[in-house]
Amino acid sequence: MNAMSDATFCARHPDRETGLRCNRCDRFMCPACAVQTPVGYRCRECVREQEDRFFSGTSGDYALVFAISAVGAGLAQLLAGLLPSIFLILLAIPLGGGIATLALQLSGRRRGRWSGVVAATGVVAGSLLFALTLSGLGIRTLLFTTILAVTVYGRYRVRI
Repeated sequence: MNAMSDATFCARHPDRETGLRCNRCDRFMCPACAVQTPVGYRCRECVREQEDRFFSGTSGDYALVFAISAVGAGLAQLLAGLLPSIFLILLAIPLGGGIATLALQLSGRRRGRWSGVVAATGVVAGSLLFALTLSGLGIRTLLFTTILAVTVYGRYRVRI
């Protein structure tokens, strides 16, 4: 037998020779397709299938998360208008965590693949809409909104 007949190629990239296999489905994959997990390398399809077990949210949940995040950010922006700047930065993280926790609880702890993005978008929309309506945009408002949005997004991330 010659060496050419023993060559194996990536399932997604047939032009790339590889000997790496997914430890779940035994599919050949190149290093670009491999995802390192705590139990070894897996193909993207197996990782996506594993992630899908965590995502049970519906489109109704997305709408609810957006609404709660927008209203929560608007109320946080109201509070921000009453406080000095130094307290804003210190309170933005717990307020963002509180908004995300409330949205998670009211949606039955269900989350979809895009819940974090939807929640962060709701925060930005609610916060900026409220700020434009009452006080106008400033660096304070933008900084506060950014910290809120990043905190809410981070709370929704699923780490596998």
